[in-house]
Amino acid sequence: MNFPPADLSYVENVQAVRPAEVGSEASSGSDSEPKPQAPRPRLRSGILLDRDGTIIVEHGYVGSVDRVEFIEGAPEAIAAFNRANIPVAVVTNQAGVARGLYGLDDVERVHQYIADRLAEYEAHVDLFLFCPYHPDGVVKAFARSSEDRKPRPGMAKAAQAALDLDLTASWVVGDRAEDLGLAEAVGASAIYLGPDHRDRPGVWSFPNLASAASFIMERIVI
Repeated sequence: MNFPPADLSYVENVQAVRPAEVGSEASSGSDSEPKPQAPRPRLRSGILLDRDGTIIVEHGYVGSVDRVEFIEGAPEAIAAFNRANIPVAVVTNQAGVARGLYGLDDVERVHQYIADRLAEYEAHVDLFLFCPYHPDGVVKAFARSSEDRKPRPGMAKAAQAALDLDLTASWVVGDRAEDLGLAEAVGASAIYLGPDHRDRPGVWSFPNLASAASFIMERIVI
């Protein structure tokens, strides 16, 4: 079975080229006819997953593969999304890069490891995106605010462009307030994971991804 690339690097290095959005150029001369534009791809509903606390256990700043531990049922939930042909993206804040705890290559290795482990469950993530920036960082190159850092919408918009998503028909799943903020910023529905309930219009609470999977699949437009 072929699986997609495990990582497209952090979001500001991701460039999604969508031929359908490239306008045609009319030839010179009065007899020439404009070139027809390619049809736009049909937008799809997708699932944007947080990483730590959603797919893998929250162990603080996870910058090495030895600290990766799947939350029970998470790989199977992702496999169910895959079988239903629902695009799955991971969108994760990785302030550990800005804080000097690990580097970009470490994040990419962790994502490759997660992808390899998911393959054992016949599951895959279509796109990994992460934001290494934080205004309180100690690494100068990453010590700043960013539109990509949740709850800002940068990573969701990158996923939208790369996977042809309709964000207003998509779901954001995570265990932090910034995940709910991201959903609100892009008009998506949200699942909050955790022991407490934060139900409100457009937000539903579940203890973990496995328990939320069927609820999402019953409501998502495929």
